[in-house]
Amino acid sequence: MFDQVVIFLEQYPYVGVAAVFLLCGVGLPLPEEIVLLAGGYVCATWPERATLHWMMVWCAGAILAGDLLPFVLGRVFGARLLRLRWMRILVTKQRLAMFDRWFRRRGDMVILIARFIAGLRVVAFFTAGTMKMPWRRFLLLDGLGIALIVPLLTWLGYHSASFIDDMIANVKRVERGILWAIVGGVLVLGLWFWLWRRRRSLRRERRLGETFVQPQRPVHPPNGLPATPEGPSETAPEQAPEPAPEVRADGPADDPTSPRPEQPLPPPPSA
Repeated sequence: MFDQVVIFLEQYPYVGVAAVFLLCGVGLPLPEEIVLLAGGYVCATWPERATLHWMMVWCAGAILAGDLLPFVLGRVFGARLLRLRWMRILVTKQRLAMFDRWFRRRGDMVILIARFIAGLRVVAFFTAGTMKMPWRRFLLLDGLGIALIVPLLTWLGYHSASFIDDMIANVKRVERGILWAIVGGVLVLGLWFWLWRRRRSLRRERRLGETFVQPQRPVHPPNGLPATPEGPSETAPEQAPEPAPEVRADGPADDPTSPRPEQPLPPPPSA
């Protein structure tokens, strides 16, 4: 992020600083401290493009103008402005209620404290506007915070240019190392996943081969179908047909299960 800010401020040092701080006043998620450090760094690296004292003046004026934007919106429109969707993203009802309680407890010190906390400035200044804070008091408190932070950070960025260059080089080196580590980790993870899938498929095939037993003899075909060409089929031995019952001329067929008529006993021999 610092590199992109420096590249932008290198092309447009004063106007670029003013544009960035005005966008921060309406909710741009960019810490103002990074922009101040980048402004001082640009003055030290390209002195023919910008000087330190003029950079401080431009930064202070742009920050004050950016802080006045949410304050004026809150003072003129009040909570009605929260009907807009993009304003509900920046200033939620929960945040508005929280800052309202802070203002009632700690008073004007909330403006001075919020000046040094990124992400709370827009909500604090909008809440101050909705509560109809006097103009002079708001400009005094906000100007006091600007007078403390702008010269300090721009001076620090100006006199730490060489240190910032070393830090940028180290950060780029660390980023390259992290990138190569991520690439290597992805490759190792992909190789491990491929080997795991392959080993799992081999185990599954081996398990299927162990559970399947090929029959040594061909399966008996049902009666009336030819045997398989693999070998002669073993069929049960044929049973001889049962003989038909004898048919007598004087009666029905001799049924072995039917009762036979009683034969008369022979007469006893004579004396």
